[in-house]
Amino acid sequence: MKFSRALVVLLVVLVAVPSPAMAGIVGEPNLQAYAPSNKLVPGQETPLNVVITNYGGDTEYRKFTSSESSGSLSDQERSKLEAQVRSARNVRLTLESGDAPVEVNTATLPVGDIPHATQREVTFSTSVKENAAPGTYDMTLVAEFEHDESVRDNGDVQNEEDKTVEIPVTVVVEEAPRFQIVSVETTAQVGGSGTTTLTMRNVGSQTAYDSSVALTSQNSEITFGQAASATRYAGEWGVNETRQLEYETAIASSAAVQQYALSTVVNYEDEDGVAQQSKNRATGVTPLAEQSFSLDATDSTLRVGREATVSGTITNDGPQTARDAVVVISSKSPNTNIKETEYALGTLDVGESSDFSFSVEVTDSADAGQRQLSYTVEYRNADGDTQQSNALLMNAEVKPKQNLFGIETKNGSLEAGSSKTVTLVVTNNGDETYRNIDAKAFADSPLELGDDTAFIQELAPGESAEIPLELSAASSASAKTYSFDIDFEYENEDGERKLSDSYPVAVDVTESTGGGGLSMPLVGAVLVVGLGIVGFLWYRR
Repeated sequence: MKFSRALVVLLVVLVAVPSPAMAGIVGEPNLQAYAPSNKLVPGQETPLNVVITNYGGDTEYRKFTSSESSGSLSDQERSKLEAQVRSARNVRLTLESGDAPVEVNTATLPVGDIPHATQREVTFSTSVKENAAPGTYDMTLVAEFEHDESVRDNGDVQNEEDKTVEIPVTVVVEEAPRFQIVSVETTAQVGGSGTTTLTMRNVGSQTAYDSSVALTSQNSEITFGQAASATRYAGEWGVNETRQLEYETAIASSAAVQQYALSTVVNYEDEDGVAQQSKNRATGVTPLAEQSFSLDATDSTLRVGREATVSGTITNDGPQTARDAVVVISSKSPNTNIKETEYALGTLDVGESSDFSFSVEVTDSADAGQRQLSYTVEYRNADGDTQQSNALLMNAEVKPKQNLFGIETKNGSLEAGSSKTVTLVVTNNGDETYRNIDAKAFADSPLELGDDTAFIQELAPGESAEIPLELSAASSASAKTYSFDIDFEYENEDGERKLSDSYPVAVDVTESTGGGGLSMPLVGAVLVVGLGIVGFLWYRR
């Protein structure tokens, strides 16, 4: 290719002339951070607010090589470009523990753009370690962002950069009370009540003032005074001091012997009188097994129309001592009367037994058969609270009605118009020995008692005794069976005077066999003969 001489000269001149320089602004953001409320407490989870401010770094006006021409910048244009290179875009913040005994629970937080001379506030969740020593610590705020490192004077971005900076954030772990659960024990049994004792220690570095401890059940099977939570006052609580707090506790009968969840919170005032609250601490408690008693019925036979004794033995099967125990008897039968429904057993240690007895009367309107008697043990537990056992059930046999005293006559007949001593055999059909038995007889015409009383000193069950009674029958008595009544006033084994039913005693009255008087048949025959003779004489006349 051939060029003209003039063209060649022009090209040489253009190459030799220097290119015009292009100017611009160079700079970067300057991020600083601090925590306005930077005091943390050992063992607590605390929100930590962090303020990050973009103060902007130094800027520089620099010339860039360019094929474009450059003009001068006004103050307004320069300020705009300086703000651009000092701004941080798409800022992401991450808080790291650094040398602080603090765990950060919040992940990276995006906060958007932070222009020059502006700030943003973010909140991180932090947990201070239980054994953190009080003092001042530096945590690290890691900021990732983008910015325009240099901008031409015409506004075009010369260079864009991604940047990460680490900014120290100072926090103070304060001296403060810190509470530790030492133990939780209860005397409450399944289906009963008792005391739960919570033992806590202030393991912190500062005294707690005007403190109180709230204990909360996480399950409806355990309540404190019919509520899910109860609070006890602990007062001034010094460093390394231990408190034992007692809570009245009720355990549902449906509960099991297993650990149930509880939680505790301590409310207190710090040394400046500012109200504070401790970390919510979880714990558990296991109720004692339900108090158990066993029943051994040694005598449970009853009889219709009679008062009898039922007796047996109550044994405390544990797990606790039953203090001032009383067994209470009851029956759903309307025909069963129980004179005294309570029997004192005294204090029963685990495995210890005590006998009892009750007087039970079955009315005359009852039927023979089985009856159910219910026994309940009432007692005081270790806290002095009155408790009640489950019902101990026992069947009692009710036998048919039988006279308390059996009566037989050894010579139970006499002639009309005569008297004799009738001997009665009296038998004790009861279940206990009777003493000082007074017999009283009652007779109606034509029978008459010359001596209507008798005395028996003692009759054991099944034992018999003979008593004599002077009995006479009027001469007008017909030859047939008559009866008189007899009852008994006696003393039972409890020393009580009782009156028995009235029992009929049968007596056979026979015709008179002579001995100074005419019998009625003979008188009748004489009259008949006499009347016949009178009639015959009258007829003859």
